[in-house]
Amino acid sequence: MGTIRNGARQAMNLLAKVCRLSKLPGFRGGIANILGTTNATSFFALWDPLCAFIDVLIGADNWFNQIDANDDDGTGEDGTVL
Repeated sequence: MGTIRNGARQAMNLLAKVCRLSKLPGFRGGIANILGTTNATSFFALWDPLCAFIDVLIGADNWFNQIDANDDDGTGEDGTVL
């Protein structure tokens, strides 16, 4: 009896983990060393709002960690039959 997870859930899990890891000390300095100061500034102009958005999505909905379908009725998270 396996469980089904769609790609959107996996992407959300991955983004949440990467955003958490990007808060570790040294991340910003490492990106600046790799990309250069100008490109790192552009990167963080996109990265910080993206991580904030992911945090808001997760905070607003605990449903994001749930399994998309179960063995009881075979419906997905949006109520459609799989």
